[in-house]
Amino acid sequence: MAKKTDNRQLKLTVENALEMASVHPRALRNRFAKWHESELGKLLLACRDDDDRLILLARISEKQRGDVLLELPEGMQEDLLAQFAPSEIEEVVEYLDSDDATDILQAVDKEVADEVIERLEPDERRGIENLLSHDEESAGGLMQAELFKVRDDWTVNKVLKVLRRFGHEIENLNYVYIVDDDDRLVGVFPLHKMLFCEPDQLVTDISDTKFPAVHAGQDQEEVAHLFEKYDVLAMPVLDDDNVLVGRITADDILDVVQEEATEDMYRLAALSDQDDLSEPVGITAWRRGVWLAVNLGTAILASLVVAQFQATIVQIVALAVLMPIVASMGGIAGTQTLTVIVRGIALGRVTFENAKRSLIKEVSVSLVTGMAFALTMGVVAAMWFPALGAKLGGVIAAAMLINLLMAGMSGALIPLTLQRLNIDPALASGTILTTVTDVVGFFAFLGLATVFLL
Repeated sequence: MAKKTDNRQLKLTVENALEMASVHPRALRNRFAKWHESELGKLLLACRDDDDRLILLARISEKQRGDVLLELPEGMQEDLLAQFAPSEIEEVVEYLDSDDATDILQAVDKEVADEVIERLEPDERRGIENLLSHDEESAGGLMQAELFKVRDDWTVNKVLKVLRRFGHEIENLNYVYIVDDDDRLVGVFPLHKMLFCEPDQLVTDISDTKFPAVHAGQDQEEVAHLFEKYDVLAMPVLDDDNVLVGRITADDILDVVQEEATEDMYRLAALSDQDDLSEPVGITAWRRGVWLAVNLGTAILASLVVAQFQATIVQIVALAVLMPIVASMGGIAGTQTLTVIVRGIALGRVTFENAKRSLIKEVSVSLVTGMAFALTMGVVAAMWFPALGAKLGGVIAAAMLINLLMAGMSGALIPLTLQRLNIDPALASGTILTTVTDVVGFFAFLGLATVFLL
């Protein structure tokens, strides 16, 4: 009930907010200041169009505006920021951490981003330029420059003094990073550990020298796996010389996990990973149309197989009724296996090297389910078309068993082979699998019917 109430309140707030924006703009601004950025983001998403969003954005304080924009889909961010002047974007960026500021600047034209960067203070400019130099989906593109680091000859007392003076400037401060004179990482310790230390104790005495770290060039998916493996709240980022250049926090990893999972779901459905509800119709139609064209080609291939058995189908009309069942069962079974294997690959649990066990299991499952459903469909077909009786039942049972076995084997082998070829398994596996199950299903059923029923 609470959720429904919140949704009704959100709808009322959208309607009232637009009216207040013109009649009582200061009151609306004060009201928005009490809201969390995620709530403001939902409010903007509920607006009818970007014009209404811009009206409400103007009533959100500069301090909140950047975080609110980051709550919106990328396509919507780009459309809204395109209406901002460079000076307005500068105001947004100034209140954000370096990683979030980089995300905002990546959502605008390069010329505008360069102009905004030139307006920033030298320290801010260097930090953001460093982040922009890394690939967006790498650890370097994900990290933030703000962190708390100390020298390896400091005492706990000195750390506490510096922390009291500068610590409030850093959000999500969970760890202290120890570096040597060349800024190379020496160790890490959690902030709360200092509560149990003597003031004159050296930080190196309480540090963890084996604390996990990532390199700036590592893919964000690898970083997410490391966070899952070590259960840490933040992880240091090093350059090629092991110099500490930033840190990645767990809240950013949650975004990565959601992004990677969404990407895999889109690709399994033959959609672009950039497919977004806020994109224009023409762009979305083009992206989807490319994969629909590929699917059309594979469907034609399956139809060509059927065309080779026209004479058989003409003589035994029952085959036209039953053959979609064989292909459909193979498609579903193959998709089940494919989903399990692709997800296992994404989580790092299934690789080409350890895939033998998974392959044997999936083929075994296909054998068991294939025998069960082959027997069931054989009896149904024999009763459905008594003129052909047991012969037809045997043919469809054998064809279904063959296709389900092929579906299980293909659902495992196709993504593993694509991974070995450095092709994203989620991108092309579904289309290839559908082709295999359709072609094998039609060929097995119609081929066996031609041999045993004519």
